[in-house]
Amino acid sequence: EQRWRIESSYRELKQELLGSELTLRSGTPQTVMQEVWGALLAYNLIRLEMAEVARQEGVTPTDLSFTVALNYMRYEWLSLASISPGLLPKHLLRLRQRLGEQLLPKQRRGRQCPRVVKKPPARYPFKQVRAVK
Repeated sequence: EQRWRIESSYRELKQELLGSELTLRSGTPQTVMQEVWGALLAYNLIRLEMAEVARQEGVTPTDLSFTVALNYMRYEWLSLASISPGLLPKHLLRLRQRLGEQLLPKQRRGRQCPRVVKKPPARYPFKQVRAVK
């Protein structure tokens, strides 16, 4: 269970937050470290806000979707440029209310197809047979 949570957190950080980028954009070791720390800081701030929303709603933080929270926060971050600083608490409250409404379903739906082990790829390519006219 703990390993699954670690793997899920790593996937959220790598795929959702960093947008599945294969490499970091920085050119020097110092700026690479700065970029990594920035991503970790952003991830933990989002998780902290999710924990606060979960506490207010009386649920566990895993009942909230990281992707939904990230998208809401990105949207709010873009809209914050056009509002006055006095309205920030109101926007934060609205964000928390919206996140609290987006709980994950308690029961996941079943698989559409049964789990199977796929055949390994053939060592040699198949010859394409064409229809004779």
